[in-house]
Amino acid sequence: MDLRHNQITIQELLADPRAREVLARRFPQAIDRPIVAQSGAMTLERAMKLGAAFVSKKSIQAALEELQAL
Repeated sequence: MDLRHNQITIQELLADPRAREVLARRFPQAIDRPIVAQSGAMTLERAMKLGAAFVSKKSIQAALEELQAL
């Protein structure tokens, strides 16, 4: 999947069923929270920076690699 140098938006990621599945599997505690839907215009880059306070770098990198492989 083309993540456009991590400038793809959360809304665009969630609109793709394959990407949504990856995110739901890797981050089940966050995917269905209202804040995620409200953050649709946020870029993946920004979401990764914010998520780093709650999720390990290793988990974020693994999800990123899986998204890129789609």
